[in-house]
Amino acid sequence: MRDARARRPWQAESARRVPAYQPVHAMAEPACSPQLSPPARRTHAGAQHARMPVCATQAPCENVITLSGASGGAGTTTLAAMLTRELAKRENECAIVDADVRAGGGGLDVLLGIEHESGSRWHDIHAPLGELDGEALRRRLPHWDGVGVLAYNCWVQEEPAWFEMQAALQSLAQVSDAVVVDAGHGLEIEHVPALVEASHIVVAELTVLGLARAKAHIEWLRRNGERNMARAQEPPRPGEEWKPIVGVPGRVIGVLCVEPPAVAKGRGAVSLEEARKYLQMEHMECELMGPVRSDARLCGDILEGLGIRRVHRRNARVLGDVAEMVERACGIGGR
Repeated sequence: MRDARARRPWQAESARRVPAYQPVHAMAEPACSPQLSPPARRTHAGAQHARMPVCATQAPCENVITLSGASGGAGTTTLAAMLTRELAKRENECAIVDADVRAGGGGLDVLLGIEHESGSRWHDIHAPLGELDGEALRRRLPHWDGVGVLAYNCWVQEEPAWFEMQAALQSLAQVSDAVVVDAGHGLEIEHVPALVEASHIVVAELTVLGLARAKAHIEWLRRNGERNMARAQEPPRPGEEWKPIVGVPGRVIGVLCVEPPAVAKGRGAVSLEEARKYLQMEHMECELMGPVRSDARLCGDILEGLGIRRVHRRNARVLGDVAEMVERACGIGGR
């Protein structure tokens, strides 16, 4: 396992990937300033949680990988979890972050069956200065099969602020080989710089509607990156919240195709080759992977609160290919 203090490949290139205009980050205040920190917040149970120590870190998040998709129920959260576990099995230091923080979203710890495990969730993360200590945060997370899990519980508190998400993602990226983010429909990718800089995997359902949505989602990710890059070159406008990216926008590195659930003898399902033609993959610098097939036993385990216990052989092969792609993107392969 790699020493967390070792210099990683993406850090060596960070000097070449910084935008021309570099204003000071709005939250980059002196670290460890007790007089500036508001009192620790209390959770719904009234328990007071200690604030994470802060440290000065600001580097591109090039080892952050988001999974998002425009089709609900395609299994994005489950795929993100299985991918992270596969990366951990390959002796990579990994964490998974629940960034589906909309109303009614989240619940990653429940899906994994670790909701009763002690450890920090999003409502325990407080970063008034926009900075966190990655090692301290990683130690406080609940773990699932060797993977640190930062989950969001919508029934406990409203969504975290963008600068708290930025601080958590950036700090975990500094001490991990890869940070996999369940981004749901991708709403937070528009607001959090670390997610703009991340590499993206789009989950596409193999149906006509699913592929149409996926194509639009890929285009939205591209436009969002361009908008954020343009904003990074300009000073903030009066009254505008400043959310600068440090590196350059990440790109879509893969489209992961998922078989629709309960397919009746193949009716309504689109083949991988048809998906390739429709998405015009020959014009995209990314890989088309899959298909991930429906697994009734896995679905039953999750519904019964047992979490993800085993992955079918045919899906394990696909996840292995995706993990190799992620290792290449993060510069952590070849071990």
